[in-house]
Amino acid sequence: MCVWIFFLYFFFILCSSGGDESQVALAIVLASNQDCGVYGCTITNEYGTDSTDFLLSIDIMSEILLKDDLEVGEEIEMTPLLFTKGLVDSGTWGDKYFGRIMTERLHLGEGCMHKASQVKVIYGLDPVFESGSTCIIKVQSPITYGTKQESNLAERNLEITKHECKVQNMIREYCKIFSAEARVIETFGPSLEVIPRYLMYRPANSVPYATVEADLTGLFLKYCTMDAKGKLVMQKISEVEQKCCSFQHWIHQWTHGNLLVTQLEGVETKITNVRVVTKSKGYQGLTECGSPEVFNQFLTLHQCNYYCGLLGLRPLKTMDSLQQPAKAKGSKSPLLNRKAGSTSPQLQRKGHSPQIARKANSSPKVTRKGQETEDNKSSAKPKPAEITDATVEKR
Repeated sequence: MCVWIFFLYFFFILCSSGGDESQVALAIVLASNQDCGVYGCTITNEYGTDSTDFLLSIDIMSEILLKDDLEVGEEIEMTPLLFTKGLVDSGTWGDKYFGRIMTERLHLGEGCMHKASQVKVIYGLDPVFESGSTCIIKVQSPITYGTKQESNLAERNLEITKHECKVQNMIREYCKIFSAEARVIETFGPSLEVIPRYLMYRPANSVPYATVEADLTGLFLKYCTMDAKGKLVMQKISEVEQKCCSFQHWIHQWTHGNLLVTQLEGVETKITNVRVVTKSKGYQGLTECGSPEVFNQFLTLHQCNYYCGLLGLRPLKTMDSLQQPAKAKGSKSPLLNRKAGSTSPQLQRKGHSPQIARKANSSPKVTRKGQETEDNKSSAKPKPAEITDATVEKR
């Protein structure tokens, strides 16, 4: 399979005394007319800030594009990311699958951050993907990287792809615990399932690494996401949308306000395209981090719904109320009625569920003052996020 890559080179001299005259490269993977537009790059460091723009026009694209042969297919390697010890495990790469795929459709969907293609499995990926079935491969586009010898496109491509597998598969593990707690509540109904994402290596491809996942059939919807300005957008009408909001609340409470899911998309209860932010870089091995404003937005925008009540989640407070803490009664969780000797899937992992964080001899209606103070501090004083030195965006 031929991969078209268009390179934009942005050159800056922020200050002659800085001594750094490096270039920043932007690769537009699988370039097409949909990528045409004005691309801007801004670099900020201790010497100041500088910006530049580049127009990628249809005329320029027409000189680059060649006809792609989609009939030959390609040999690939597929590797799963395994969490054999639950969330106490940072994840290990499993045994490789060697197979062959053939492209069916290019450039699915409307997203500009990823290029998605539908491929048909010829052989070699059983039992994950049966021969003759279709799956979706995704590669991030654009990819920014430095032009120094120690930084190249393939290395950056691998780093990004591994991180995307890490994010979705880790949130999948959280969702398993969430679903296990929801199953004991008869009125909760069908729970969510985050589908697994695999690492794919394509040796004949100019950008060799991509993610691969199941092909979801049906109406694809965005349940919660972030807009171009970094503002949370949470849908709260349908049953699945409300369950996604509850899952956001649940995982925020489980991690004591250190992790927030910012994007959940999919078909019915099958979820993919997961994105997260953390208060500090490196939390649970994640490299993504977000500004405190994202967490503050969630505390302000989230409104507990029916499913939050069923799970017994504590109501989120706004920042104003956090400055004047007061004792609040938590929702009574149906899960607290279980016998003390019963076995729960979440008890087998390190950490505690939001529903069982209280001592057994405490009343489920009273929130401990010490725990409330700790939660308030973690929400009111998030750690400052790191700022990327170079940002590239399509305007």
